[in-house]
Amino acid sequence: MVWRRRYIWDPFEELRRMEEFVDRAFGETGPDYFGRRALPGATGEELAETAAPYVDIKEKEGKIIVAADIPGVEKGDISINIRGGTLEISAEKKEEKEEEEEGYIRRERSYRKFYRSIPLPTEVDKDNVDATFENGVLLIEMPKLAIEEVKKIELK
Repeated sequence: MVWRRRYIWDPFEELRRMEEFVDRAFGETGPDYFGRRALPGATGEELAETAAPYVDIKEKEGKIIVAADIPGVEKGDISINIRGGTLEISAEKKEEKEEEEEGYIRRERSYRKFYRSIPLPTEVDKDNVDATFENGVLLIEMPKLAIEEVKKIELK
């Protein structure tokens, strides 16, 4: 006798149903509500979010070059640190808007933080690191330190 399965279990079916439920329940907040709270917080509650900037890392001509996208941030709000074998990039973006019309004043404030910790593939010369920031792109050039070659010792 040949058994035919009418239903093949799909592990993602439950996730799809849950996504549809959330879409129906919170659909009025717009299509891009994931990643943020659907309902506003209490008055005075901080709703700061931390984003990890996209980075490109490459090795070229004895240097490690890191390019990080940090849009909308001022140059003075960026901090770059090297701790041990890790590069840390952090930045803060603060924005205030004020709109004044007859009968009301509207003030909006937003705050966003960027942070990324990148393990470095090799030792770098911490005293000769160059960093530039232009058009929302942070470019960091770190010269690699010459690593002594490992000499294999034969057992006798």
